[in-house]
Amino acid sequence: MKKKFVPIILLIFILSVPMFAATGCKRSTPDCTTYDIWLDIGEEKIECTQSVYFVNDTDYLLADLKFNVYANAYDIKKPLACVPQEEANAYPEGVSYGKFELEGVFGEYQKYEFDFDSNIITVTLADPIKKGDSVKVDFVYDLTLPHTTLRYGFNECGISLTGFYPQLCALVDGEWYFDEFSAIGDPYFADTANYNVTFNVPEDCEYASSGKCKESTKDGEKFISAKAENIRDFAIVLSADSQKYTAKHNGVQISYIGENPDAVEYAKKALDTYGKLFGKYAYDTLAIADMPFVAGGMEYGSLCVINRSLTGAAYEEVVAHEIAHQWWYSAVGSNNLCDAWQDEGLTSYATYLYFVNTGNATYADSMLCDAYTQFHKFCDIQNSVGEPVKGKLGGKLKDLPGNYYYVNLTYNKAMIMWKYMQDTIGKDNLIKALAHYYGQNKFAVASVRDMYDSIDEIYPNASALMQSWISNC
Repeated sequence: MKKKFVPIILLIFILSVPMFAATGCKRSTPDCTTYDIWLDIGEEKIECTQSVYFVNDTDYLLADLKFNVYANAYDIKKPLACVPQEEANAYPEGVSYGKFELEGVFGEYQKYEFDFDSNIITVTLADPIKKGDSVKVDFVYDLTLPHTTLRYGFNECGISLTGFYPQLCALVDGEWYFDEFSAIGDPYFADTANYNVTFNVPEDCEYASSGKCKESTKDGEKFISAKAENIRDFAIVLSADSQKYTAKHNGVQISYIGENPDAVEYAKKALDTYGKLFGKYAYDTLAIADMPFVAGGMEYGSLCVINRSLTGAAYEEVVAHEIAHQWWYSAVGSNNLCDAWQDEGLTSYATYLYFVNTGNATYADSMLCDAYTQFHKFCDIQNSVGEPVKGKLGGKLKDLPGNYYYVNLTYNKAMIMWKYMQDTIGKDNLIKALAHYYGQNKFAVASVRDMYDSIDEIYPNASALMQSWISNC
């Protein structure tokens, strides 16, 4: 009989100095953007305190900071955070909502505004900051979680804390880039940052977290202090009915919570395969958590969530896919709000290579065959109803007609494109180009142009072949 997840109220004493003293651009601040977050996970809500030390490492003068509050997208006043076809699976106990309650913002700034509709907190600074300057902003907020199997929320198996905190929007050409929350695709887009996160673990629970974790006990309660560097986002999964497995592999600490111990072996194979193909894994930890989930899996900074209902080769495929995202999403970022194919299609191709290189070419071929079959079926259906496919891969998530469209373009067509590139310029050349792309853009947000340049560096003018796929049906 499964345990029911019942968090308990804990009090975290997190600061030995006043939290909200105004701080300017002092040498004592971190040399890169850093989040310090403290969570008190209670029975009905999670109380949070957060400090963000923003360091301007751009050549632009910045007058404000913009934070995306993804948790606000689950409010009762918002549309559901899933497409209609997912509603039954996303809310098995009935539709449920969450709430983000901002208690206060503190620090050295002129004013702040929380735009509930756009989920954006804009902090107008007292003085604009130039390259090399820094500023500290503190937030106090409470979270009420929705009951759901979506990315963020709780269910009978545990809690998924992903996208739970105010997160700086990504800077693109000196502007904060954001868009409305999308139920289609992955709505997260951010620059890398460092994280120090402290949270309590409810009794009888296991946890998986981004970063390197240290455990401590106070009055019989367990606390975790996690530290992660150069990740896109920070995530925590708590589970009341899972076992925990750990292993050390080539300097990477692997942790897994779930009921499939093969996950650790799949992780080792994926780290070895992608490391050999593209370049060394960028982090010193990797966490995997099996949870009820509406999709196959989801990637976060050095953490992967896998749908616990999967079995066999399908399970291995999703593990390999989400770990590939640690190369193509976490380490090398891209704007998935308008070019989702850039990481998803490449990750699907990397997963194909995983099976080729680990002795299961038959399954790799089946993946490719399925992508061809599904994409051509998609095109036939669209044509049969008088709506010819608009096959351009780039485009905003919010403008896509639905998940079926998104999956067939972003995953299937993009994967077919990468296999075409392999067949055209040669596998060795393509792998060299992707390794170059990884090395040149690690911890940055790579533009589509950056991808083209890396490919042309190895095989001149090859990107023209890609561009015809990206812009046409």
